[in-house]
Amino acid sequence: MLDKAYGKPARSKRSDPVDELVRTILSQNTTDRNSLKAFASLKERFRSWGTLLKTPVGRIERIIKHAGLANIKSKRIKETLYEINRRQGGVTLAHLADLSVDDAAEYLKSLKGVGPKTAACVLLFSFGMASMPVDTHIFRVAKRLGLIGASINIGEAHDVLSDVVPKDLIYSFHLGIIEHGRRTCKARSPRCGSCVLYGLCAFKDKRFYAKKGAELT
Repeated sequence: MLDKAYGKPARSKRSDPVDELVRTILSQNTTDRNSLKAFASLKERFRSWGTLLKTPVGRIERIIKHAGLANIKSKRIKETLYEINRRQGGVTLAHLADLSVDDAAEYLKSLKGVGPKTAACVLLFSFGMASMPVDTHIFRVAKRLGLIGASINIGEAHDVLSDVVPKDLIYSFHLGIIEHGRRTCKARSPRCGSCVLYGLCAFKDKRFYAKKGAELT
């Protein structure tokens, strides 16, 4: 249904895992446009992530100012890359390819400032592992659809949805639900009247928003 409504998500080339880690940290509490601009600035200025380790946090902060919360993110990025370098003898996450999904996720989450979403993004987009990143769009839509219980928090939702969604569909489900959340199942004034998942939805206010939408047309 989502593929028909928004088009089937193209499977992109797997990203470098350290790139994905840094990019996801930058994406926290900001728009994709701002975070990608900040990431591009980092890649332009540093030939390798090892070079960044020798750079004062203040300079990193100025480079990533587009991402917002630059004072926090600059410190977090440097600390995280430093810890990876200390453990692995280089700024690399290539060893995760040899671990199970659970063990790889635990390694990533053991790094300061790396939560379930960041870990899942690295595993899904860099290694093709069946790990479900849950952002605010996915969390909201999954609750409205009844895929996760009302008492489940966003941290727990990663494990729940990774088990519920068939492993071979996690990639397309993740991207499809995000698009659905942005364009139709919005936090405020969801477009229930034009929702392709209306018949599957458990959202208690869906009839109200469907009727409201009809009145506005």
